[in-house]
Formats: sequence, C-alpha cells, structure tokens
Amino acid sequence: MRHRDGAAGVPALVAFDLDGTLTRGPSCLESIAAANGFAERMAVWETSRTEAEIRAARTGVWPILTGLAPDRITGPLGDIPLAPGVFEGLAALRAAGVPVVIVSLTFTLTVSWFAERFGVVDFIGTRPHGRGFRHVFPWTKPVLLAEFAARRGIAMADVAAVGDSRGDVPMLRAVGRSVFVGPTLPEDLTPTWHLPDASIATITSLLLPDHNP
Repeated sequence: MRHRDGAAGVPALVAFDLDGTLTRGPSCLESIAAANGFAERMAVWETSRTEAEIRAARTGVWPILTGLAPDRITGPLGDIPLAPGVFEGLAALRAAGVPVVIVSLTFTLTVSWFAERFGVVDFIGTRPHGRGFRHVFPWTKPVLLAEFAARRGIAMADVAAVGDSRGDVPMLRAVGRSVFVGPTLPEDLTPTWHLPDASIATITSLLLPDHNP
C-alpha cells in the first residue's frame, strides 16, 4: 500500500468512478456488447483516445444501445462483478451523512442503473443533450465534479475521489484525498492511497476513521 498524507477529518463528498472501481471486470459497454453481438466493434471503440475518436465512438454505439430491449441492457449489467464491500462501504458513508456521487465516462443510461442498485442518488455521465451529447471526458471529470460540489457549497479540497485508470487521473489530482485501486500507479499520479483491488469498505474505513468501531 502506497499513501501520502491527506487532509484530516471526514470528507464532505466522495466521488467514485464506476467501471473498474465500483465494479471489477468488463466495463458496462463491453458487457452489453458481448451479450448482444457487437463485441468486435466495441473493442475498436474502446481504443479511442482523442476527443474526436471518443465522440465518434459514442455516436456509433448510441443507436445500438437505444435499439436494444431493456432486458438486453440490464441483464449484462447484472452479470458484471461488483467491487468487494461495495454495499457495506456505501452504507457506511450514508450512515455518516457523507454524500456520494458517481462520476463516469460512460452513458448515464448504464450509470443510473448501478446508482439505483447502490442506493446512490447523484451521478454524472455522458448523456443526450440537444442533437448530440453532454460528453464526459477524462479531462472534464474534475470540472464537472467541481461544479457539482460548488452547487452544494463544497470545496474540492474537501472532496475524496476513488478511481482505477488513467482516465481518472485528472479527477484524482483535483481533490483533497484520492484513492487509486488500479494495479499500476500512473507516473503522474501520487494518490493519498494506492490500494490495488481494494474493498470499498476498506476505502471507507480510511475515509471515516472516527466512524469505525
């Protein structure tokens, strides 16, 4: 476990990435694609890195998603392995009065399904907007999170965030405390804690030291 000193006290808000953080396994879209016969196309879209590539990939996959029957989406989502201790950890945050928000690159169509399952009210994801989308990119995650926190009178220094990939680095660098659960720590990230594959309950116990028995 690698860690650095973080701000003391209970965070005012905790932000979680979804794919690979609250879930552990294939991403939402990979799971849906594998179950519905477009895994090869999804594999190509998953390699998108530039803004133009990501926009094109999302534009390509959206008509497929919206053309599926609801159970063809929720079924594969229900098969994705969850992070250990996810229900216990989120319940501990609720009991401590700490709000939670899920911040994901993927579509709110899938994020909302997990948010409801986890009992999380607030979430940020890519969603339809006008004739296009309100996109979430790695570099806009901290901007959208800061806007969300500001509406609640919360400074980013009082926010904790948990993520697992390079796409989470901008968000993790922007908050007061950060937890990286991916196996390999990116060179440009020094999180408060590096806890590969950690239980969400374990993470919560670090964020809420005074609330643990």
